[in-house]
Amino acid sequence: MSKLQNIQALRGVAVLCVVLFHLVIIEGKYAEGTALLPGWLRFGMFGVDLFFVISGFVMAAVARGKFRQLKESLLFLYHRASRIYPLYWVYTTLALIVFLVQPSWVNSSQGNQVDIAASYLLLPSGLLPLIPVSWTLIHEMYFYIVFFFLLFLPEKFLAPALLAWGAIIAFSGFPAWNPFIRVALHPLTLEFIAGCLLGIHYYNFKPLKMHGYALVAIASLGLVAAVMGYTRYNSETGLSPLDLAQALYYGIPAVVIVFCVVHAERNGVVLPDFLVQTGNASYSIYLSHLFTMNVVGRAWKLTGLDSHLGNIAALTAAFALALIVGFLSYRFVETPLLKASRRVTSRSFRHRDPPNIDKEVSPPPQRG
Repeated sequence: MSKLQNIQALRGVAVLCVVLFHLVIIEGKYAEGTALLPGWLRFGMFGVDLFFVISGFVMAAVARGKFRQLKESLLFLYHRASRIYPLYWVYTTLALIVFLVQPSWVNSSQGNQVDIAASYLLLPSGLLPLIPVSWTLIHEMYFYIVFFFLLFLPEKFLAPALLAWGAIIAFSGFPAWNPFIRVALHPLTLEFIAGCLLGIHYYNFKPLKMHGYALVAIASLGLVAAVMGYTRYNSETGLSPLDLAQALYYGIPAVVIVFCVVHAERNGVVLPDFLVQTGNASYSIYLSHLFTMNVVGRAWKLTGLDSHLGNIAALTAAFALALIVGFLSYRFVETPLLKASRRVTSRSFRHRDPPNIDKEVSPPPQRG
């Protein structure tokens, strides 16, 4: 059975955006002299929004035909947790070791304070996790837990339930007086809900009568819109879009991109294999890239390479090594952990060896 390769390719695009965003941060932190990277690359935080929309699409896809079945619902939650936590714990433990040895290297923006228990459990907290980028995983786990409860509804009620969830968030005023409330009613959840609705649409309606390359072109314009959204917002405020502004400036282009790209594959256009392979390794790249880039940055600082040529070499090394280490992590750490989790599933649930549900997102049958 064929799979939706473009979903993996979009994961590749998303993680590359995040890496570029942090490359700008690394340059500002460690480089001497004039910055070489353009400021608009800070739009790369958009990759997070793209991940959230993709996640919603995938959840709607893998849940088809599994509603009102306790075993399937429990398997869903186990699959998601086993996909997130094992590799995350590896890198969180590495970050904890760094914190214990050199506290000033972790969460310096928050006075080097950490909540270790909340970090390991991915619970909302007033502090950033040990791995700063894993704040997004806290949101992901919240999405999955709510979606788990939605699985107890009749499948035909999924879309109305999602719309009701979105309405509650939209009319909540986005309170932030408690870390748990902030996550539960955060506007970025609307991106996950939108992704779910895209998945429902994809599997229940006829293909778009539009050439695949035209859809890819529209998706490319969505990426341009995200860049323009960043530059406009930054020129007006001096900041990057956050919270509701992020959901508007980045979330809408992300929805357009996912919609167009999955339908482009339905119409015969698959994105480059490099992006697909990068998407396969995207979780490892996401968790490891800040470690790698900070190591390169500290080495850069020690060498005193403050020339343009030295900066180019250091930035190139930081970007390339972030990807290389991520691919190695995927091959030698993440993949064995995933295989081990599937063996546990087979024994605990007496279930056939489950698929990697991140890749088992199949196109729907053709409709006449």
